[in-house]
Amino acid sequence: MQTYRDEMIDFWANIFRACRLSTTGLDLETFLEAPTQHLDRLGLSDAVEMLAGGHLPLLPEQAAVRREIDTRFPLPSAPTPTPVATRPFLETPAFLAPAT
Repeated sequence: MQTYRDEMIDFWANIFRACRLSTTGLDLETFLEAPTQHLDRLGLSDAVEMLAGGHLPLLPEQAAVRREIDTRFPLPSAPTPTPVATRPFLETPAFLAPAT
């Protein structure tokens, strides 16, 4: 049996409860063995960031819908900007132009 520090248990138990992972059939002990992998698998990899920002993470059912939408409608890759030819904002005055 794996032992964990109290701080680690408290941290991940809060994530477990906030994500309502018990509704997926996952128990806390199994979750603690590899929390980030379980969150990734369920589409909740941003749960820690969401909680840190003061928001509740998606419910497991909502995360499943998000995964399905992302699969069906992938975002197009961002186009590579083409460099724009630049010219000075103001032309150099004739009296400052180099002599030829």
